[in-house]
Amino acid sequence: MTDQTLRSRISIVTGGTRGIGRAIVRALLQAGSNVVATYAHDASNAEETRSEFIRAGLPGDRFLIVRSDVSKRKDVKELLKTSCAAWGGPVSLLVNNAGILRQGDFFDLTEKQWDQTFATNLKGPFLLCQEAMPIMTETKDPSIVNIASIGGQTGGPRAPDYAASKAALICFTQSMARIGAPMGIRVNAVSPGWIDTGIFTEQRLRELHEEALSAIPLQRLGKPEEVAETVVFLLSKKASYITGHVLNVNGGMHF
Repeated sequence: MTDQTLRSRISIVTGGTRGIGRAIVRALLQAGSNVVATYAHDASNAEETRSEFIRAGLPGDRFLIVRSDVSKRKDVKELLKTSCAAWGGPVSLLVNNAGILRQGDFFDLTEKQWDQTFATNLKGPFLLCQEAMPIMTETKDPSIVNIASIGGQTGGPRAPDYAASKAALICFTQSMARIGAPMGIRVNAVSPGWIDTGIFTEQRLRELHEEALSAIPLQRLGKPEEVAETVVFLLSKKASYITGHVLNVNGGMHF
């Protein structure tokens, strides 16, 4: 679902080198956008993503993959400068996708893990919105999409820190929609359910496919591409009268 209005627009996708983030970057490139994708630590994965895009015929002069810790303001400022310098204009589209998810027993959850999860999942979007929104007003039809999670809507007993951060991100999205509206900036969220992102072991993936038959009305896991196309829709002018909305992409698991 591409939109010609995305052509040549400058986009930032945090956490854009794996899973859902990688699919979003690919979809934006296919829609004609110039994209900066960030990663936090895994340089080898970032290089693999770069090679995959080139093999797929996606133009190397329309995407950058940069290391950035979005929980640090100096990194966020540098990211915005890099994006502007690459294509000679301010960022117009922002996807806050970077996130930390570690599952385990609640009583083993450490303060350090709690703080790290919130730093990436919530402080990162806060810093990026605060720094990017004034710049985005210089562009036409600016738009932001935050990647939430079904865990933020239903709770997550194996990852309560992640679920809490995503619930807060949904509320933050609604706040940003109210703040962004007078600035001409739409802000929405996409809330994925169980998505086959390749991060699961084969055994866990088999278990999820079996569980999906009873837990998900559509009886299957979602694909990263299905989330990505939803993000592209919300960024585009096809969603020009939508802001402050949380769009569920979960096969009917929660609504």
